[in-house]
Amino acid sequence: MKRRIASLILLVLTASRLHAAVLTLVEYTAALTRMRDFIDAGQIDAARAEAKAITASSVDSPNGRFQADSTLLAEVNAAKPHDLKVESRIDSTLEALRRAVPARTAAPDRLLLQRLQREQSVQELPRGGEIGGVQVRAPVPDRFRDAVGNAWRWIVAKVVKFVEWLMKFWPDSGTKKMPASPRMRWTAGALVGLILAVLCVLAFAVIRRSRRAASLPVEESTPLGSSRDDDPLSRGANEWERYAEQLAAAGRLREAIRAWYHAVLVTLYGENVLRFRKGRTNWEYVAALGPEIPWRPEIIHLTRRFEEEWYGLDRSSDDALVECRTAARRILDAVRGTRREAA
Repeated sequence: MKRRIASLILLVLTASRLHAAVLTLVEYTAALTRMRDFIDAGQIDAARAEAKAITASSVDSPNGRFQADSTLLAEVNAAKPHDLKVESRIDSTLEALRRAVPARTAAPDRLLLQRLQREQSVQELPRGGEIGGVQVRAPVPDRFRDAVGNAWRWIVAKVVKFVEWLMKFWPDSGTKKMPASPRMRWTAGALVGLILAVLCVLAFAVIRRSRRAASLPVEESTPLGSSRDDDPLSRGANEWERYAEQLAAAGRLREAIRAWYHAVLVTLYGENVLRFRKGRTNWEYVAALGPEIPWRPEIIHLTRRFEEEWYGLDRSSDDALVECRTAARRILDAVRGTRREAA
């Protein structure tokens, strides 16, 4: 009798297993997203109903079929309104699903590639003639020699004019006037010599400064984009803000959004609001913030928008950049304002 009952139970379980729903990966991720939004909005009954609807379901993905996460669904059934721990668990699952599914690459447009190749091909320059708009600069030693020569000719011309003006006061030997005393002649000669000495010192200072400027090496600016961009601690908060503006000006909006998010993280590290630990996810950092922090909803919103733009899209829009930049600046102003009040 017991064997018959056990066999009957096994048949019932097998039948329920066969009749379990089979979801696509898009449907599964959409259901998880709805559950997360319900919990965040405090609609816990709707989240539980969503979890029960996909319990024991299978999910078809490009990597094969798998079962819905029963432990996650059990946590949703036991969750409370605004349960940040369950929200973080759902976000981590969604992020893992996005990384596990390979991105679909569109078929290349041959006509477009051919047109771009023709536009980028460099035509040969015609022989003869002149190239308009290009000025050939002389070598640095030649420019330095010309500058010194021009400066020296200018100084000599000014000295000659000054001496000619001064000689007007010199007594004329052909006139019938009384000859100038030796004392006056020595005074005028000493004044001319003093002026010439001052001019020589100034000329020497100009030449020395020109040589020093000519010997300075030419510095090149670091190009945008490097391996440091992945590490938030590779720059300070102010450096990340300036770097975000440079990226936005260059049209790299998606990377500018990441730079603003890194500026917020580095500021929270520096103020000991958060402690950096290698391997922690963004939502684990958010979970470490206490509910009494007034700007906590802002960083939750910023983290969600950053992950949507960075992990979910290949290109960001101007509106997304403005939204993330505004949220980041509100957080930075709030944290720095708290520091100034404490000081």
